[in-house]
Amino acid sequence: MRSRSRMKTGIMVYRMDDEKLNKYVAESEWFSSRMEENEVGTCDSGEGIIRHGDDVYWLDTEGVIVTQPISEDNPIKVNVRSHIDHGDGKSSHSMFPKWQITLQGDDLAEYFSDEGVPLEEFVRSFGQRLESNFWGIVEFLRGIKAMDEEEE
Repeated sequence: MRSRSRMKTGIMVYRMDDEKLNKYVAESEWFSSRMEENEVGTCDSGEGIIRHGDDVYWLDTEGVIVTQPISEDNPIKVNVRSHIDHGDGKSSHSMFPKWQITLQGDDLAEYFSDEGVPLEEFVRSFGQRLESNFWGIVEFLRGIKAMDEEEE
């Protein structure tokens, strides 16, 4: 694959507001009834959405995009990990998600930032895999006519 620098895509990514989601988890009776003493749930962060017309697509900072629009049949599943404070400065974090939150519809407006970040800045840039993922997103967005076919 030839080396190419990232282009300005004109596509904005709206970051997930993990502070709002963590607050939701902390205040949720469903989660609190399942947590141990001194345990809190923390949502994975680093995800965002791209809006195109009425469709919304989910992606992460690694450049992995879900190519089916978010819908009732294809909601976002956000992982929630456990963090336990054992006292005396000792704590533990779950290696794997303990729970999941499902987001769709109105949740997208509530739990995602109103301020967009350019796609080329949102997807991390380090190494061939991430660059390949970025260009894969560009090709996908061109395919759904979210971006013009242009020379890089």
